[in-house]
Amino acid sequence: MYIDRAVIEINGGCNYTCKMCPQTTADGKTGARGKDWLKKMPLDMFEDAIRQTRPRVVNLEGSGEPTLNRDLPRYIEIVKKYDAKAYIFSNGLRMQGKFMRDCVDAGLDFYRFSIIGYNAETYSKWMSSPNFDRVVDNMKQMRSYATNCAVASYHLILNNDNLEYEKEQYLKLSEGGLVEIWKMHNWSGVYSEADTRNGKLKTCGRPFSPDIVIRAGGVDGETGAVHPCCQVMGNDDAATLGHMSKNTIEEIWNGPAYELLREQHSTGDFPDFCKGCDFLIDDPEVLVYSNHAKIDAMHGTDFSLSEYKPQ
Repeated sequence: MYIDRAVIEINGGCNYTCKMCPQTTADGKTGARGKDWLKKMPLDMFEDAIRQTRPRVVNLEGSGEPTLNRDLPRYIEIVKKYDAKAYIFSNGLRMQGKFMRDCVDAGLDFYRFSIIGYNAETYSKWMSSPNFDRVVDNMKQMRSYATNCAVASYHLILNNDNLEYEKEQYLKLSEGGLVEIWKMHNWSGVYSEADTRNGKLKTCGRPFSPDIVIRAGGVDGETGAVHPCCQVMGNDDAATLGHMSKNTIEEIWNGPAYELLREQHSTGDFPDFCKGCDFLIDDPEVLVYSNHAKIDAMHGTDFSLSEYKPQ
């Protein structure tokens, strides 16, 4: 088993109710993800996951909001203890003041602010939050302080018919920093309103790649659920391939559920929790603009998902 990146969710819950995200809106109601998936991962399980996988890159979010875990700097310190890179994707609301400085000083390598909406009005509509100005200021303050940590912003096009204007607004918002602007995507078919891509389906490559996703929660009270990717959120139970609380990661990685998933991605007979996911569709235009991100590339990793797709 070789793992280049481990996405280890240290907190399953979130303080936002974004319109496009099945964390809270898979069925149009708050709490759609289910309470079993809203747990905090204990420090010892987190370290055990890193010890077992020995990745080069550790993402500390998965699907929940990592900054809700007040011990976040300690988790970052564990990542650095194993000489790995510490990456975080976050809404950024709590990334300010001493907490921000403690995270950076713990050795954080990369932090990405998710800002969906290019002004207070669109941000409030899509992220259900009045904190647009505060989050943008947090991003500016972090960029000023974090000399050894890359700070980026992530944005989604809200209306493809208005793409060029929205792109321009997002670029102004980023003020020349690291930025990535993507078209809206669907979460394994859960978000039916998304302006999804069209085209022939083929494997996304994730089940074959050196990338693993470990959740804080699990099914029926178990913890450390292993998922094929982050996009299955909203189908959490069905997409579970095993639990750290019951088996080693290598046992899960080489186990029957993971092997079945790989077979299904080889034949194109995708499981229900993958059907409808537009990550199965090649679309070179899905990345509208970035000065650092690339299609099929995971931040900080040495592999491309294109290596694991049939040509």
